[in-house]
Amino acid sequence: MLHVASRSRRGWSSNVVGRVKFCLLQRGRLALLLLVALAAPVRAQAPGDQSATAPEPAATEPAELVAAEDVPAPAPVEPVRTPRVQIHGFVSEGGFISTDNDYIGESSRGSLELFEVGLNVSTEVADKLRAGVQLFARDEGVFHDASPRIDWAYLDYAWRPWLGLRAGVIRMPYGLYNEYADIDAARVPILLPQSVYPFRNRDVLISHRGFSLYGTRELGDAGEIDYQALLGTLIIPRSALTIDGAELDRVDTKYVTGAQLFWRPPFEGLRIGATFIRASIDFHLTLDPATTSQLVMLGLVPPDYDGTIVVSQRPDTLAVGSAEYIRGDLTLAAEYARSWTRQRSSLPSLLPTTTTDSERLYSMATYQVTPKLAAGAYYAVTRDADDRGGHSAKYMEPFQAWQRDLAATLRFDVNDHWLWKVEAHFIDGTADLDPILNPNPVRYWGLFLARTTVTF
Repeated sequence: MLHVASRSRRGWSSNVVGRVKFCLLQRGRLALLLLVALAAPVRAQAPGDQSATAPEPAATEPAELVAAEDVPAPAPVEPVRTPRVQIHGFVSEGGFISTDNDYIGESSRGSLELFEVGLNVSTEVADKLRAGVQLFARDEGVFHDASPRIDWAYLDYAWRPWLGLRAGVIRMPYGLYNEYADIDAARVPILLPQSVYPFRNRDVLISHRGFSLYGTRELGDAGEIDYQALLGTLIIPRSALTIDGAELDRVDTKYVTGAQLFWRPPFEGLRIGATFIRASIDFHLTLDPATTSQLVMLGLVPPDYDGTIVVSQRPDTLAVGSAEYIRGDLTLAAEYARSWTRQRSSLPSLLPTTTTDSERLYSMATYQVTPKLAAGAYYAVTRDADDRGGHSAKYMEPFQAWQRDLAATLRFDVNDHWLWKVEAHFIDGTADLDPILNPNPVRYWGLFLARTTVTF
């Protein structure tokens, strides 16, 4: 998703590549914001003065003078409903270095830019109705947020166990773990398998704006099913992409729709499911004056060409098959995903219509060795489904058609709120690397990360 590619044409750039580029995170200002939020009272006060003394009961006639049938039964006293506001958050810091190639940022030189911070608030507004919001910011390599952005903010009405409705900015149901991708403490690895949960698409896949239905249905002896269905738009800010030789003016998401279904058979700890998502996206670009002049000179565009171009991905389709098994301290997971994109432009002489088919999969195991120590490992693969061997002329080197990642992680929990992680990746191929950061990629390379996280 969100890869804008082109074919070489007479001296113009060989590829038009999408890349996330955010402003530098203002950590001091954000820390002050969190302190102010935490200092604020978090309990809801019931209406009225709860400390006022109750009035004395009115005098009554002696009990023996009042007929029993004339005494009304006292009305039941209902307790005053006091909404409970929950505030949680996390702060993560870390670093990474690679033996070759630049991943996330300038990892080949080493970087301490692995910072994330989030603050969420939720409450029960009324019976069966909840509301919540999360602010998130990061400074991770080339990915920067100048100020906190809304990860999710929605109303959730659970009408029945089998039917609920959410509205607002809603977590995206995608695979096993996307809805918890922003919670470092909820998993063992630092980086989720990048074949299915690519780091650079985090801000696009984390949520959507619109509506979703969800529920759980018992199947008797056959177990139960969980489902979600969504309709809305993706949230892609103008600053989300930089285009070589052009400026991104705006991104229009025509729609995003999808569904997810998980079956929990009568076999404890097992769940099997599938996710399907389809979107339609238009990127409105303006070529820089130098590029526009060159195209006019080459006769590729008319003399009065204004430099505007629209690149459309219609449709952009994702499908994921998932399986997870938890037995005691052991967790096993595997997912297989396909991504199909049809891309066309308003200037086909420069950007002809293309179709891509990407194949992504992984298998992962984690184990809680002791109450404080956990270990995990996974093997993830990304490859061109139409050209697994990289024989096409569009690849300068065959290994640019695939990326095979063997990763291992150790997690140590100091206490319930503080943890440390270290992680190593041994990688063959460069299919998921940004070609702008890596003009001369190396086939075999390693990536090493360390991170500490505090939650509250």
